[in-house]
Amino acid sequence: MGLVMTLGLTIVWACGETGSGTSGGTAPTDSVASTMEEKIDDSNWEYNEIPDEMTDDTTYLAHVVSENAVDFDFPYDGGSTLMLTVRKSPQYGSDIYIKISKGQFNSGIYGQKIKMHFDENKAFDLNCKTASDGSSDLLFLTNFKKLLPQLKQSKTLKISCEFWNEGTRTFTFNIEGLKWEHKEGKK
Repeated sequence: MGLVMTLGLTIVWACGETGSGTSGGTAPTDSVASTMEEKIDDSNWEYNEIPDEMTDDTTYLAHVVSENAVDFDFPYDGGSTLMLTVRKSPQYGSDIYIKISKGQFNSGIYGQKIKMHFDENKAFDLNCKTASDGSSDLLFLTNFKKLLPQLKQSKTLKISCEFWNEGTRTFTFNIEGLKWEHKEGKK
């Protein structure tokens, strides 16, 4: 019994210590222990700063979770939400990505197209890149410079994307009030 518990704890520890890279830099981690998270105002955006102990640089994040959840079949049943994150990394620059809480995007080697709809504007297609480590729950959105002003000026956003064996699903976000003042080009 003691050997089984020791082996189980070792596996849990090893899984928690692994990192992964993405086409836009390193994959985001779910660890909140190493971040300083704060809510600046009454908006739905939450802000994090992740210091790098080796370089004393800081990665800045702002994220918002979808207002709705979708239901997938087993093993992802129980409701899945989509998180939209804006990231400024001293090593990888600025990017925007989406991450599904439970499920897998139906992405090929080159990513997939998603549909975005800001406020009452016309919906448009946007190419996304997959993570370089093959993570199937993460997509990097292209065209950061076009999307950031829309995120800052809009109140609502809808994102439709395709999921493995689940078809296309739509997520709604309240994105009003994004505070993002990090200058481009600084590394």
